[in-house]
Amino acid sequence: MKIHRASCAALAAGLSLLLSAAAQAAPHGILWARGRRPLRLFSASSGNLLYYGGPVISRVKVTAVFWTNQVNRETQARIGSFFSNILDSSYMDWLSEYDTDLRAVDGRAGTGQKIGRGSYAGSVTIQPRNASRDLTDAMLQKELAAQIAAGRLPPPDANTLYMLYFPPNYHITIGQEASCEAFCAYHEGFKTASGASVFYGVMPDCGSWSCGEGSRFNNLSSVSSHEAMEAVTDPFPTPGSNPAYPQAWNTSDGEEVADLCVGGDSTVTGHGLTSVVQQLWDNRTHSCLKGPWAQRAATPLLGPLAAGLLRFNPAGMVPASW
Repeated sequence: MKIHRASCAALAAGLSLLLSAAAQAAPHGILWARGRRPLRLFSASSGNLLYYGGPVISRVKVTAVFWTNQVNRETQARIGSFFSNILDSSYMDWLSEYDTDLRAVDGRAGTGQKIGRGSYAGSVTIQPRNASRDLTDAMLQKELAAQIAAGRLPPPDANTLYMLYFPPNYHITIGQEASCEAFCAYHEGFKTASGASVFYGVMPDCGSWSCGEGSRFNNLSSVSSHEAMEAVTDPFPTPGSNPAYPQAWNTSDGEEVADLCVGGDSTVTGHGLTSVVQQLWDNRTHSCLKGPWAQRAATPLLGPLAAGLLRFNPAGMVPASW
């Protein structure tokens, strides 16, 4: 078959564009806005998350940070109960499959951490030194470091996760991507001058038009769970599509535990409420776990049998009623 040079050039240009888009897969733990997820020429979605040697967050302690007192009132009133519910539930329990007591893909020793249930550490309303409504990620990092140094935020440790909530009409950019236009939220991590790790999620107020189809708060809670769980399993996210240390759990092209299940929501029930959360990827079943989850994990069948229905005698285990 004869192929004209012009056709080859067009094909090469198209392939270049596809590769460029693929190179942007989920940078910085981004949750893309509806219709803005970059086209990916090759997908690892049929594969599992791999371990790249970095830390996870073992017992996450979430501090909600309200960027001024103009953050939506419902968010301020309800986000604490939401985190108290989901972090102390079976939604967290199964994440133990992403413990780091194994070797990374490059052969380095893992960090030996075990993921378990977390807690809500409370909320803090800050009056940022930077009063601009147009903020870059670098500005957010600088502000976080300043608020920590001034004692207005609890000091970071290996389990601290700051979840930042913003008023409407704040414009946030990371790289070339803009809040609510390109992304709904993201998470990141950085080191302070003293060497402390600071893990944080960025939650702009996008309403519901680009970041969900349910009620405003249910959309926010789903997005919040997406970023919090990705921070737990990959607190230093990849800036592109080629994960490497200090990444923790990613697909080979940079997708994280929630990226593979975008669009699938479920619920967590406990602590007096039911919360909407996003489904997460399960390496064991090669699928998204659909839930629902609860505060108390389901008891395995043999648990009550061993505890109440069976007793031990020299002949072995027999029903206690015998």
